[in-house]
Amino acid sequence: MILDPAQWDRFLEGEEYTESSACQQAADFAARNGATLAGGTCDRLAGGDEGFIVTVRTTGTVGRSLIPGTESQHATASARAVLEPKCNFFPPEPPESPAPEEPGEEPTGEPEPEPITGLTCDEEAWTIDPDDPKLPSAADLFAVRLIGDDE
Repeated sequence: MILDPAQWDRFLEGEEYTESSACQQAADFAARNGATLAGGTCDRLAGGDEGFIVTVRTTGTVGRSLIPGTESQHATASARAVLEPKCNFFPPEPPESPAPEEPGEEPTGEPEPEPITGLTCDEEAWTIDPDDPKLPSAADLFAVRLIGDDE
């Protein structure tokens, strides 16, 4: 995908990513905060928003025997998060075709890939070397925003 900038727009809009990886990140975040995904649920949002709804359950109990009757109760909560793109990609003009080879000249083969330009994230321009790609992190590419039922 890195060498095919034509695919970048869908990715930067949050439409081309590995769903299982996004859900694993949600599970890791829940674990760091003393919870698990309730029933393993991590579902894509419906209705055109790119994001997920996740329900979590605390690993500890609510009362921890401080409040009678809550020793075995766990808290649950649901959250909806949308991915908001922080980047734009304007593909550069395609390179000009090389001049036709003269009779008797050796073929030159495939041209070297040019650096990829046109990616801007929060007003920072990125130039990507196809031979040694160093890409922006997910935090550079997207903001994650929790949304309520009224959005």
